[in-house]
Amino acid sequence: MRLEKFIYSILETPFKSYMVYFITLVLFILSLATFPTQIIKAKMLPSKDSNTFSIYVDLKDGSSINQTKEVTQCISQHLQKNKNITNISAFLGEGQPLDFAALVKQSALKDKESQAEMIVNILKQEDRDITSYNLVSKLRDEVQKNCSSLYDANIKFIELPAGPPVLASIVTEIYGGESFQSRRDFALKIAQILKNQTSLVDIDILADKDFVMYELELDNSKAIMSNVDLEQIKNILFLAFEGMKVSVINQSNAQNQIPIFLRLDDSRLLQNSTADDLKAKLQTLKIINKQGNTVSISEFVKIKEIIKEPTITSKNLNLMINVIAETNKDSQIYPLLNARDEMLNSLSKDYEVTKTNLLNLSFVDKKTKEKFDLVFDGELKVTIDTFIDLGGAFIIALVLIFFLMVMYYKSFAISGGIVLSSFISIIGVIFAHVIMDLITTDTFYLTATSLIGFIGLIGINSRNSTLIIDFSKQLVHEKNLSINEAIAKATATRSKPIILTVLTMVFASALIANDAVFGGLGVALIGGTLISYIVSMFFVPVIIKNQLKKIL
Repeated sequence: MRLEKFIYSILETPFKSYMVYFITLVLFILSLATFPTQIIKAKMLPSKDSNTFSIYVDLKDGSSINQTKEVTQCISQHLQKNKNITNISAFLGEGQPLDFAALVKQSALKDKESQAEMIVNILKQEDRDITSYNLVSKLRDEVQKNCSSLYDANIKFIELPAGPPVLASIVTEIYGGESFQSRRDFALKIAQILKNQTSLVDIDILADKDFVMYELELDNSKAIMSNVDLEQIKNILFLAFEGMKVSVINQSNAQNQIPIFLRLDDSRLLQNSTADDLKAKLQTLKIINKQGNTVSISEFVKIKEIIKEPTITSKNLNLMINVIAETNKDSQIYPLLNARDEMLNSLSKDYEVTKTNLLNLSFVDKKTKEKFDLVFDGELKVTIDTFIDLGGAFIIALVLIFFLMVMYYKSFAISGGIVLSSFISIIGVIFAHVIMDLITTDTFYLTATSLIGFIGLIGINSRNSTLIIDFSKQLVHEKNLSINEAIAKATATRSKPIILTVLTMVFASALIANDAVFGGLGVALIGGTLISYIVSMFFVPVIIKNQLKKIL
């Protein structure tokens, strides 16, 4: 057999054996070099091509419902121009109907007039020529360019997560500071650094700003002395400024009763009204007392200017502010590393910066000695935790297989060779991802499912090595062949069943190679099993030839 002769010539020639080691080492180094050079990028899970996405709208605190409605109408007008949009639902002053993802993103807590959420449904995947995440990226630029200028609205595009839902792709939790104001000022600096990253979008600071509001204070004693009903005054004020449902209309073509909502002219709710403007408007409101005399309501109501206190948020009983950001067709880790480097460089002038746990940082103001802790969370945290857990599982699998082989062969060298040959299959996993990245339009990431596939390959590769070793031992005992002849013959004989196993795995894995979630698993199995065949045919014989005689 040609394969047998070729393998035998490699085993008999020291130069060829060293060339096998050298080529394997070069391929291994090149595969690992794809990470720092970002030829291959890592991500928890790739973006999901779905038939819907959401839009979150946040205006300045104190904005009216009409201003929020104006922004949502602007968004709807631009979305409707796209042929892939089928329908749009808008929810003013509240969150969208809750699902698990919306619950994590705190939709249930939204009740301000300055907030709105929109659900956008698009054509089914087979009816459009663009993925949902590419469509969202395209629409985001257009909508934010034309609608964000209205009342300084913050417009965020939210895609359905492919994995566990989180508050945002990147969440920076800012703790410390002597006051809410100083904490928010520091959050503004962090938000600006995040905005400098080209692949980060929808940056938002989840902290209210102080704003002026007016309270209507009713003078009860004066109203009673004027023989005016207090309850009637309250109802008139509520009707004038808030409005209420007073009746319903029944129509045959309507599914539900249509409410009649009554409120005085909306000009009474101007955001920029001064205390004098409000007082003048109050003077137009009249009430009749028990004697039948008309009295101006402004006689009983005082206008009091106050500063609306911000909402304080905390986590684990520690006060904090969240600064969130989404990624635009990129993994979370790379723009975050760039932002972190910028934080270390730009903020070190005013702060003493120390690195804490993993990527987290701690800042101490050089002037005020205020301390701020910055903790990264969100999908980034899920990604890091997942890769650490899978990496730990991979190491445990290697250790268990090593000790199992030691118990079976009573040789640390042979067992180490089997484990090493299994680990080298990462070459196939990496280069398979490189090839997929070249032939696909979008970035093909090394994902969590890719690592699961790599862990699964360990058992397959160990089995191939074990078959060759055991058959070589048998040939030496039964046929009295030399060690090199036995290894060459065993490898050539086992090549057919090994390649059949590889092809079965490749064809089966090809079915999921295009899947959004499990594509990494399929590609890892394809590349890993193909390289495992080459490793079994050439690397394993070379690595065991000097150790096989010790277990005969």
